[in-house]
Amino acid sequence: METFSRRLAVVIVVTVLLYWKSGGCSGLVCRGILWVEPTPVFSMGSSVSVICTSSIENCHPEKFSVYLNNNPQPSLHHLNHSAVELQLHHVTIPHSSIRCHVKCKGQQGQQMVCGKDIKGGYPPDKPTNLTCVSKWKSNKINCTWKKGKDTYINTSYTVEFQSSGRIQMFSPQREGYVLIPLSHFEMDAEYNVSVHAKNHLGQSQSAVIQLTINDVVIPDTPTITNITFVNSSHKKAVLQWNKSEQLCAEVRYRATVTDWNMVEEKETSCENSTFELRGLKPFTQYEFQIRGCKPNKKLRCSDWSPSFLERTPEAEPCRRVDVWRIMGPTHGNGSQTVTILWKPLAPKYSRGIILGYKVFYREYGKQLHSHVCQPKDTQYQITLPKHTKTLYITALNSKGSSEAAQVSIDQKEFPPPIITKLTSADSSGILLAWKPPSQTKGSILWYIAEWHRHDGNMWWKKVTCLQNSTYIEAKVSGSRYHISLYAIYSNGESKPATVEAYSKELEPIAGPKVSVVETQKKQALIKWEDIPVHLQRGFIKTYTIYLKKGIDEKQVRNVSVALRQYWLESLEPAVLYTVYMTAWNSAGKGAKGEEIILKLADGYDVTILVVIVVAVTFSIAIPLIVMFCNSIRHRIKRICILWVPKWVFEEFPRVENSSVVKLLQEKYRTDSDSSWLSLHSDPPITEVEETIFFSEEVASLPSLLGEDTLAERTEWQCAGKPEADDIPSAHRGYQPQVSNQEEDHLLDSVETSQVELLDSSSPAECGIFTMLLNGTFDISSRSLLPGGDINVTFGGNAQIIDLTGFRGKRERVEFNEMHDFSIEGSDQGQTLLPDALMDCLRHSEEPVAVNSYFPQLVVHPVTEGDC
Repeated sequence: METFSRRLAVVIVVTVLLYWKSGGCSGLVCRGILWVEPTPVFSMGSSVSVICTSSIENCHPEKFSVYLNNNPQPSLHHLNHSAVELQLHHVTIPHSSIRCHVKCKGQQGQQMVCGKDIKGGYPPDKPTNLTCVSKWKSNKINCTWKKGKDTYINTSYTVEFQSSGRIQMFSPQREGYVLIPLSHFEMDAEYNVSVHAKNHLGQSQSAVIQLTINDVVIPDTPTITNITFVNSSHKKAVLQWNKSEQLCAEVRYRATVTDWNMVEEKETSCENSTFELRGLKPFTQYEFQIRGCKPNKKLRCSDWSPSFLERTPEAEPCRRVDVWRIMGPTHGNGSQTVTILWKPLAPKYSRGIILGYKVFYREYGKQLHSHVCQPKDTQYQITLPKHTKTLYITALNSKGSSEAAQVSIDQKEFPPPIITKLTSADSSGILLAWKPPSQTKGSILWYIAEWHRHDGNMWWKKVTCLQNSTYIEAKVSGSRYHISLYAIYSNGESKPATVEAYSKELEPIAGPKVSVVETQKKQALIKWEDIPVHLQRGFIKTYTIYLKKGIDEKQVRNVSVALRQYWLESLEPAVLYTVYMTAWNSAGKGAKGEEIILKLADGYDVTILVVIVVAVTFSIAIPLIVMFCNSIRHRIKRICILWVPKWVFEEFPRVENSSVVKLLQEKYRTDSDSSWLSLHSDPPITEVEETIFFSEEVASLPSLLGEDTLAERTEWQCAGKPEADDIPSAHRGYQPQVSNQEEDHLLDSVETSQVELLDSSSPAECGIFTMLLNGTFDISSRSLLPGGDINVTFGGNAQIIDLTGFRGKRERVEFNEMHDFSIEGSDQGQTLLPDALMDCLRHSEEPVAVNSYFPQLVVHPVTEGDC
């Protein structure tokens, strides 16, 4: 409340003053007041309050705008209708400008009320290092000092000389020093000299020094003219300078990156204009300075001369090259390819410009295969003879070569060092620590640390035998480094101690690839492969299996990193599961692996399903094969005949196809007894001449047909001789008759009729008919020759069979081309089979095929007189 009252009183006073001055002051730039509290100049970091009051005539302020460095400032606090306030907290900008604008009601645009600069700064520091000198030939005194940090605001400095109650004040011409004529001082008077600093925020004073004019006069600054190295050697250098009076020289030098080296006082030269320097290092850039001093020490020394830069001459390299090797393949003649590696010598060891590196080996004490590599090369591949075990390398410059460094090619089975610690260092390197092998083969000369990444790039370094740790540069995070450590002896090297490490582990960027190995009723066996090393980005600690059922439900199962397969249990049949995996390392969970879809069968065993499919396939395929393959069907039928009764294969006529039944049905439909009797009558009987085959002629048939053919394709035995009572009479009565009025009726009647065969002959007498009727051999062509013989063609070989003398009777049978028998004479005739033939057919071993049919074999015995 007090703060607000105080600010309001200030605003009222300022407003009254403005109105009082507005009557007669025409030189005002501002049309109002811009007030800054505490002051326009303030200590850096302070808070500042800015008050803007408008006094523009005929202006009713509608809106104020305050700009700080041309940036509009929000959050203005309105004190009244014509005044606003802006609060600035913790101002750290040295110089700022503030402008205040107002928009009047009824007017376009804004009008500026006032503007002001504000400054933040610091009070002056205490001046230090006050020095006043006068050159030998000068008539002025030059006083210098260090002012300290910048104040950012105007600060005045004054040099005060005080002696015997007299004070003289001198202002500097430029910041940091002041030139004062010697005429203002007495030569033997003592003066107290100090520097005073003052600005708007405070003031300070330096320490007081006492001096006389004689104390401040110093010799003129000398200059180095030349430096010469004796015998082009770095061991001795002669420095020349412009000596103009009796002065002693003081010299200092340094390498460009080191501190100054002062020459001892006893080596200071006071008589000559040259100066000798010793102990310089070869091929090193030096900075030389010199100053002159009076021998009597009453006058101080001059300022140091400007620096003179010079490089010392070269010297032969003073250190062996650090060398290592990579063993290559061994060839058939025993030679071996080796890649030799080396580190470039540092300038302090090369002591000159390296002109190249010479690689060679020795045999019988002689140097062989000397090859000089370029200065920029760091490796060289060479093929060594069978018995060469050591390779050498030296560094060359203009002054000579270094001592030869050697690397052993003969690998020894010495015990390796023991690695004790392996930690990440600053995410860009690995700290490796070890201890010497438990059993050594002599003194260890040094260690070799070798490391490489999966991409094949290799690095190595040499470590002295006094160290038991080293830093390995591994700048690539998430990359696995394979580290090997060797102990080097005078007679060889040890086996490597190997380890793998990361400078920094990152999350894996891939997951394991999953596949299904086996499924069972309610479980499935999955397996996965290792993630490639460059994708692991760390040491895998565990795997997580994600089993997702449908969309929402998810199961998580953690498994050991040592496993490569896992049984998923309690699965439901016929349900789709999504399976994927992730890998974990010390950095966290990796990316999701590839998803696979898993679905169990509908509760059935796959093996049973396969057996069912195979059984169904065979059950369908076998009948199809039998149905469409005549030879297989015929053989199966023949086998079945031997084991089942004959009546099973006996084919009976179909009653429904009988003409009599059809006529009777028509009669019943028409109720007429005579309407159908005249439509069908028995066809006329055609007489067929019967040819009798005798037993002797039938027996000679095999010789006529050929033994081989008949043995393979015919059977000559009948079923057995019938009993005497079973022999029927010569006429068996009525045989089935087929009307010849329509050919289709004839064929239907023949197919549906079963020919009744008579048992009247012995098996020997009916063999040829059995073959012909049963189709045991193939008759491709046949004809009836004159005299009653038959011309039969068997598979392309024509044979003539004499059929005369069969039972003393001669009957003629002709074979129809269509049905294997032809009916001689009119088609309307009736054909009757001889009783002897019928009897032979009945006693055949193989019954006539049920599907075979003889067309109207009606046999009518004819005597010789009939022919």
